Amino acid sequence: MKRILLVLLLISYFCPNKAQDLAESIPDSAEIAVSDSIKPKKKNPLGILGNIIEEFNASDTTYITPNMYNYALMIQNTSTFENFIIAGKDIDGKKRELHLAPRPTPRIGGYFGWRWIFLGYTFDISPLLSGKKNHTNKTEFNLSLYTSLVGIDVYFRSTGDDFKIMNVNDFKDSPNEQIDNNFSGLDVHSKGVNLYYLFNHRHFSYPAAYAQSTVQRKSCGSFKLGFSYSYHRINFASSTLPQPILNKISDDMRFDRVKYSDYAISFGYTYNWVAARNFLINISLSPALNYIHSHIKLEDGQSDVTPWDNIKRFNFHNLNFDFVGRLGMVYNNNKYFAGVSVVAHSFNYNKDKFSLNQSFGSVNVYVGFNFKKRKEFLNY
Repeated sequence: MKRILLVLLLISYFCPNKAQDLAESIPDSAEIAVSDSIKPKKKNPLGILGNIIEEFNASDTTYITPNMYNYALMIQNTSTFENFIIAGKDIDGKKRELHLAPRPTPRIGGYFGWRWIFLGYTFDISPLLSGKKNHTNKTEFNLSLYTSLVGIDVYFRSTGDDFKIMNVNDFKDSPNEQIDNNFSGLDVHSKGVNLYYLFNHRHFSYPAAYAQSTVQRKSCGSFKLGFSYSYHRINFASSTLPQPILNKISDDMRFDRVKYSDYAISFGYTYNWVAARNFLINISLSPALNYIHSHIKLEDGQSDVTPWDNIKRFNFHNLNFDFVGRLGMVYNNNKYFAGVSVVAHSFNYNKDKFSLNQSFGSVNVYVGFNFKKRKEFLNY
């Protein structure tokens, strides 16, 4: 192209008439290329901030087809699952575990999306399925932002008090003994934020699997580094447990409240497998090393430790392992999409006298479409 420009300049100087004829004979595509080569690159109107935002979605288009639309509408069915394990020694000194889980609450609702963000509302449909009113006070809020470079999850959960004891048979003296497995003495509040960075973000797309925006064209994986903070408040009225269970657990497993903050650093791997055109399967595993600051109120009203005791000294006994796992399957032709995703969290709290394990997650089934093409993709 530089040679063409040089020839045009020389001919225009020595033979201006022929220069005009030659210029008119150049194909339109060459004219476009010449004009593009000398056109100055447009500056981002947002300056450095705009360049940073562009980098968040920078990708290799041979691996990833970018989102061509501004907006999206989606219908989603969400089923949540939770499990709590309180472990300690029984009155005979043997290890004993108490498994508790709330009743499942299927929810359905609509979502509206703009670029990176999906906002919506779902409502509990279990009364419609069972014909009975649901009196649980469970609440849940989730907000996720996925870009090519980084991702953010923010959540708040309150379980309510509609629990079942899942392992009552472990506490029976005889197979014929009757134990009521309904339990309203547990109430758990959790809130937190997860941040993670994707190393291979130009070839691997997290939004393709969990935000239904971009489309992964070639199979690819990426290591991911993350940080998370979460706060948990567990109210446990152990005195309201069924009497056969209460007779077997030791005082160590009886507490009124546990409050703890969980700081975690995770390192994991995620992989997008393009099983067929427009069809993607993703798996993501992120084990995390966490450090816990806790405050426990025992059943007799005494506290095992003050908040200041946790802050003023580092204790290796407060180190534990958490886990976040994801699985996604999605069909997306850039206009219409449908899929299934599973997200699971696990938190561990271990002390000398007893331990807690809290696991929760969701299964999402969704279908939707994108609309209003972005200006740069109007010709596609």
